[in-house]
Amino acid sequence: MLLSVLLLAIATGGLVVTNPDLDAYEQYASRQAEQYLTEEICTELPKEVNDLLGGQCVEVVQTLQPNVERLIRDRTERLNLGVASIYRTSLGIPELAMLPRYEIETIGILGRFITYRATQVQ
Repeated sequence: MLLSVLLLAIATGGLVVTNPDLDAYEQYASRQAEQYLTEEICTELPKEVNDLLGGQCVEVVQTLQPNVERLIRDRTERLNLGVASIYRTSLGIPELAMLPRYEIETIGILGRFITYRATQVQ
């Protein structure tokens, strides 16, 4: 019985220590956003939009990356459960209502992140 309690305490302590913080989430979410924009959006742009960007969508995404990080930081709520954290991020630009808005939920545990829900909201 004492051994079980001790092992549970050690396991719980390990989870608490490896619960990633908000800065780590911002870095993770920023990398995910950059990858999505460059691999999905830039490759599917209509010719007119691509021409407007001078064929440099990837470069534009990289240039805007600090703004994306700030947007993620400003639009993320963290629910710290001690052993893990749940991050809820709402991405969209209210001034540009014609653009889609996304709701993303991610769990941070054991120093890693798992995005379990990403939906487009109209």
